[in-house]
Amino acid sequence: MRKVSDIAAAADADLVGRMAAGDEAAFRELLSRYQGLVYGYARRMLGDESLAEDVAQETFLRLYRNALRFRPEGTIKGYLLRICRNLCLDNLRVKGLKLVDEMPEQITETTPHSQLEGKQAALALDRALQKLPPNQRSAVVLRHGQGLAYAEIAEVMQTSVGAVESLLVRARRALRDSLSVYCNI
Repeated sequence: MRKVSDIAAAADADLVGRMAAGDEAAFRELLSRYQGLVYGYARRMLGDESLAEDVAQETFLRLYRNALRFRPEGTIKGYLLRICRNLCLDNLRVKGLKLVDEMPEQITETTPHSQLEGKQAALALDRALQKLPPNQRSAVVLRHGQGLAYAEIAEVMQTSVGAVESLLVRARRALRDSLSVYCNI
């Protein structure tokens, strides 16, 4: 009996093949399936919504342009996240992005205390993520933000499962230190 993940991968591969043959509906279906995943990953990696939108759009544009040459060694999800990851790393290197140390405008004195604490904690998490080295940040976002298994993360990052485990241990330690005030540690 075939696994659900194998069936989904075969369906995705069929969509890519149809897309390569000019089927725009197949492209729209892939976009519908994976746009949220790709954008969410880019948003957490870059800490910038507008730039994340640009990176997500470029990710799908590259899939569309390269559909004829597409020969995945893994899943389409892994392929898209690998493209997105590389684009994020390029943006981080080229532009030297730093997270702005300002509170978002929507947090005001009229915000109830519990909401303010929740928003402050979320902002602190974003800041802590931005302080992580890109490979650690990527592993954390893929695991905890996108729910990928270690093997899937290794596929996206083109590394071993052991390396992913090591990255996650170091990243969790750094996040725990950065967020100790919110975690009562």
